[in-house]
Amino acid sequence: MSFLKNVASSFVGSTLAFLIAGTILIFVFIGALVGGLVSAAAGGDASEQEAVSKANTVLTIDFSQPISERSTNDANFDLTGFQSNSTMGLRDFTEVLQEAAEDEDVEGLYLNVESVAAAPSTMADLRDALEAFKSSGKWVVGWAESMSMGALYLTSIADELYLHPNGGADFAGMRLQTTYYKGMLEKLGVGMTVLRGPDNEYKSAVEPFTRKSMSASNREQLTALLEDFWSEVRGGIAEGRGISEERLDEAAESLALRTAEDAVEWEFFDGLLYEDELKERIKELLDGEDPVYVGLGEYINPDPMEGFAAEFDFSIFESMNDDSYGESEEAEPLGGSLAVIYATGGIEMGNGDNQTIGSVTLAEAIREARLAPDVEAVVLRVSSPGGSALASDIIWRETELLKEAGKTFVVSMGDYAASGGYYISAGAEKIFASPNTITGSIGVFGMLPYAQELLEDKMGLAYDDVRTHSHAGVGLEAKLDDVQMEAINESITDIYEEFIGVVAEGRGMTYEEVDAIARGRVWTGQDALEIGLVDELGNLQDAMDAAAAMAGLDSLSEDDVVFLPEAKDPLEQFVEELAGAEVLTDALVQVGLSRQQLEHIVAVRRMLESDDRIQARLPYFIEIQ
Repeated sequence: MSFLKNVASSFVGSTLAFLIAGTILIFVFIGALVGGLVSAAAGGDASEQEAVSKANTVLTIDFSQPISERSTNDANFDLTGFQSNSTMGLRDFTEVLQEAAEDEDVEGLYLNVESVAAAPSTMADLRDALEAFKSSGKWVVGWAESMSMGALYLTSIADELYLHPNGGADFAGMRLQTTYYKGMLEKLGVGMTVLRGPDNEYKSAVEPFTRKSMSASNREQLTALLEDFWSEVRGGIAEGRGISEERLDEAAESLALRTAEDAVEWEFFDGLLYEDELKERIKELLDGEDPVYVGLGEYINPDPMEGFAAEFDFSIFESMNDDSYGESEEAEPLGGSLAVIYATGGIEMGNGDNQTIGSVTLAEAIREARLAPDVEAVVLRVSSPGGSALASDIIWRETELLKEAGKTFVVSMGDYAASGGYYISAGAEKIFASPNTITGSIGVFGMLPYAQELLEDKMGLAYDDVRTHSHAGVGLEAKLDDVQMEAINESITDIYEEFIGVVAEGRGMTYEEVDAIARGRVWTGQDALEIGLVDELGNLQDAMDAAAAMAGLDSLSEDDVVFLPEAKDPLEQFVEELAGAEVLTDALVQVGLSRQQLEHIVAVRRMLESDDRIQARLPYFIEIQ
């Protein structure tokens, strides 16, 4: 998968290069200006900063960005991704945790770790630092929507470890793979002369260009390396979770962690909790006191414009702040009694943009409306073909909390509210749709591409690997084996049953009644009304009027309505659109492709690039010409 991603990225990057050349000069100037400010304001290492905390502080950490050997606090700016290149240093991370361990105001540590971008040695050092914090007598709690094996290794030190009820854990063993280019070079008529020192049979860097598979010597050394890496990871998880190493090998070989429930049954996790339930558990650990969640960057540098990490709007510890989860919930008025929340586009994990519904962005918008003391009712305007099953569940959970808070919840369906789009709508007290809305499609699927013919036969690439377990690693170069297929099918079945349950609960139907009209079938709004998937036919205004009446609002004026999520400012939107190749889209339109066709292509690309392979998505696009 990474190969095609790289190819696509290179193509887009090359095409955009000449389009943004003038823009680069502007950013270079800004970068120089900001760099000057940083140089003047930066105060050195994290160890030189004074941490500031409050009573009942819970330090929150994720590892979403790479951990380097040494922190960088220059204003180096990546123009291709429009983001800061600042990184967190291992030494600084360790020292900050040491300081937090001695801070009387810091009660514990909350790890929200899905994956870890770190080499094995750094990973072990990070784990040691976390264990040292725990040895101070303070508690450590871990939680995530899904976890890689590296995340499991790190978070296994936690006193309590939880997983999202519809999340998953990757535990299939380890694999080291090498790509071999000799076949491709031969197709291109390119040879390679290699000179290597005598008896340097282990100097394998040249092999991808001279061979089509591993030499015996290289396989020997890679196998030894992999066994050592696996021994460290397996031993750490075994120690942290109290699971024998033999049982861990069994779990990896059989792909035992197929569902979230499996992960608990095998004792990798202590339970399944939604994010809000996790927060309640942390509150219990504080004897009922409200926690003050503080990210690692905020902890060591509460004022980003002074001292360490003073680089415009970026913090050197930004990746450790975990803005998405762990923030204290504060009730702030929004300035209206009715909130209209737009959910437009495919559903994906993370932050959304102009074409997608991000689980973080939309969940935060619903949470804002729930906490706002002046908001009495919410209308969720859904125009979505679906997407990530996990992201859909995260958003659905926020709608359930909205109802529990006593807020009126109504859904207005646009062109599409299908699959994941229906999932996030199912809990509404009343659902409106237009007669021609495409809805239903209650079902899930998984899709993983393979391109063996393209890669090997057409391009001449070859692959070879060593692995700790039979089914470790899934790539483009081969189809899934039988055990992998079985595991994914089991996971898909589990999520489908969960989907049916959500609809049955929300619509007041039995499991059997929903299953009979589900199975992935799509319905028009008119048909959906007849079978009970929607309540009334009407537009957005109809839904707003109904929500106001249900909430007991006497009248509804423009001043009474607030719209979420907040629109991005023009500069932010410009940067996002440029980075997302909006300019390229416009150019392709000029050569004959319709914008809708391009949007379909982009949607498929996003789906293939998604880390969440299980999708609740409309299986096709409908275009009337």
